[in-house]
Amino acid sequence: MGAGYGGGNGSSSVGSLGANIKQLSKKYPLSGGGKFGEPGTGNSRVVVSANPQSTAKEFFEKLGLGGKISPLANGKGIVAKFPDGSRVNFRPKSTSGGPAVDISTSGVSGNQYKIHFVSESDRKRN
Repeated sequence: MGAGYGGGNGSSSVGSLGANIKQLSKKYPLSGGGKFGEPGTGNSRVVVSANPQSTAKEFFEKLGLGGKISPLANGKGIVAKFPDGSRVNFRPKSTSGGPAVDISTSGVSGNQYKIHFVSESDRKRN
């Protein structure tokens, strides 16, 4: 096992987006609505970090574990796709300027939202 963006065949004990969210929530607690971060604008959330790029990458690596990794169609990031249709996108630079992770879970309680990662100084400016 090495550091990277996860495997492609789901052979890990963690291999579904739901299981990966549960695992990551031990370090980054979920809100009452089952989402990471603080409320942002619209359907987006915000995670404040000393190193937003590194934290966003960590989120993607952990959430994408067991998914099939490929480049986004627009070439501006990568996506982890799961057999159930769930997916996680990592965009190193979003339209808002910083890194973002987009989460789309499948199933009855499916969730879709974006997480923008910002520094404390950026958060204070907004």
